[in-house]
Amino acid sequence: MAEPKVYPKGMRFFKKHSSAPSFVLGTLVINPNELFKWLKENPSYLADYKDEKQLKLQLLSGKDGIYATVDTYKKTVTTPTTEDDLPF
Repeated sequence: MAEPKVYPKGMRFFKKHSSAPSFVLGTLVINPNELFKWLKENPSYLADYKDEKQLKLQLLSGKDGIYATVDTYKKTVTTPTTEDDLPF
């Protein structure tokens, strides 16, 4: 079963204005105080990249336009097998 979607707080997406050019997809408004508060309350969603913390988002298209969810995918690390585990 798929994990429930996690929506970051402090980010709001709006559909593009009818007079906007075709290359405009919409508008993103970020409230830094709200986003930083949410990040402090949810540090488990931060990923490490080159010794820095980052928030990884997926931009999706839905019936109401573009929206973002937290990318919660975690790559699983497999351990190497020993000779006793080999099938031959």
